[in-house]
Amino acid sequence: MTLARRHYKLNDDVVAKMREYAASGAALEHIAPALGVSYAALKGWLGNARKGNATELELDLLAAFNEGRAAGALKMVQHIHTAAANGDAKSAQWMLTHSPDYRRHYSDSSAERRAFREGLEIATAAMAEAGLTPEQQKKLLLQLQAKSGEKLEIADGESI
Repeated sequence: MTLARRHYKLNDDVVAKMREYAASGAALEHIAPALGVSYAALKGWLGNARKGNATELELDLLAAFNEGRAAGALKMVQHIHTAAANGDAKSAQWMLTHSPDYRRHYSDSSAERRAFREGLEIATAAMAEAGLTPEQQKKLLLQLQAKSGEKLEIADGESI
């Protein structure tokens, strides 16, 4: 549902400029004065649009903001990708650790996660070889699972 709220400063020109400024990556605190509006007004308009309590212009403003941010992010990633392809090691590192397609496998946290997971696998294998009863194994695995948050399996492949 759109409202019939009057806007004295929000117009199609402000919406168009919002798209451009959002694409640059500027903070809302800097975009507002560039648009000639207060930060409070800008936050209010965007908040109305997000809450579904908006005028057509407020919805257009939020769409312009989101489109601008997406276009700016894509442009930046393309720039970093080009630099990486041209041998810039820092850009290549950034792509591997930040790009959604790569970070799951190549970021530092992924390496830590893999090492943690490998440690859990070694621990569960050692428990299987320790001659513990199935009940003791299950109890230890449940404790490891509770502390690690990982879903673990008993040596025979049975999930606990």
